[in-house]
This record gives sequence, structure tokens and C-alpha cells, in this order.
Amino acid sequence: MAAVKPRRPYRSALRIEAARATRTAVLKAAHELFVEQGYVASTLDQIADRAGVSKPTVFATIGSKRELFKVVRDVAIAGDEAPIPLVDRPWYRQVLAEPDPRRFLRLHARNCVQIQARYAEIDDVLRAAAGADAELQTLWQTSERERRFGATVVVDSLLKKTRLKKGLTRELAIDIMWLLISVDPYQRLVKGAGWPLARYEAWLADTFCQQLLG
Repeated sequence: MAAVKPRRPYRSALRIEAARATRTAVLKAAHELFVEQGYVASTLDQIADRAGVSKPTVFATIGSKRELFKVVRDVAIAGDEAPIPLVDRPWYRQVLAEPDPRRFLRLHARNCVQIQARYAEIDDVLRAAAGADAELQTLWQTSERERRFGATVVVDSLLKKTRLKKGLTRELAIDIMWLLISVDPYQRLVKGAGWPLARYEAWLADTFCQQLLG
């Protein structure tokens, strides 16, 4: 009698692709509704309806509304779902490795604008929702700490390349960077005053250099 070969785990490429497409559709629908209506007004039923799936599918794909919002936030900041911290991503490390301090700050401004363009509206949603939801308040505080950490990484990298502007301490430099990389200037100048992204990026790069370098 011929030996029976053990069955291999069934992994359909079509099923995997369908699951990926469903997840993408859910995240897109959630992002749109959170921006359009805010966090509180947006329901999982609405998100499921816009994504063209059932509510249980939303739960099975990502989880609760809070979990969904956190994923939407993370994707908006990083640009994808890869489990890689922002400061460890190749495009971020490449900028940190730039030896020329002015070019380094200009490249950092470019990265900041790309992130802000993806994330600014979700940041507004998070800020508004933080007052009504304790878990989102914690997420908001986490966002602020992460931005402070990012500012610290950039300033410490700058200090390895050059001296700061006369009279400027490391802590003050971190304060300045922490402020400038927030979405507030972006929202006011790009969304409010109508600046093109190229103008805002140039202004941000110039401001980094003027504020931090002699």
C-alpha cells in the first residue's frame, strides 16, 4: 500500500490577496469617515458599509473601533503597515546619515512634509476625540511623546555633524524641532493659507536652518 503523503497547509494566493484587499478597503473607509465625521460620529456599521463588507468582517480583519483608529493613525504616519519604527525605516536612516548639516535639515523637512500631508487630518481627529475617550487621550499623549522622541533623534544627529546656533542649548533645540514638526504650522499654512507643498517645505527647511544653525 502506497504511503499517504501528509497534506500541506492550504494557503490560497487568491484568498490571501482577497484578505489583503479587504483590509485595505476597511482602512480606507475608516480613514475617510474619521476625517469626514470625526471619531465619535463614525460607526463600525458605516465603515463596513463604505468598505463593502459586513461589520463582523471589520472586527475579524482589524478589531474594535479604537483598534481600527490606531491602525489608521499608524499607517498615516508611516505610509504603510510594515512593523518598522519610523526612525528605523531606510528613508529615515538615510537622512540621518547625511553628513552636511544644512542638507540634512532640508531632507528632514522633506520627510516631515510627506508625513504631515498623510497624517495632519487624522491628528486633528485624534486631538478632538481625546477629550471624549480615555484610550484616545492616552494615544494622543503617546503621539506627543513620539514626536518629542523624533525631535530628539534629529537634534542629536545634528549635533554629531555641527554645533548649534550660538546660545542655543540641546534642550531648546529639541523644543524648537518638536514645535516645528507638529501638524499645526502645516494646517495653518497649507490648509488655511493655501500654500503649495513645495513652498511650505522650503519654508520649513529654511526655518530649521535659521533656528538651529549659526
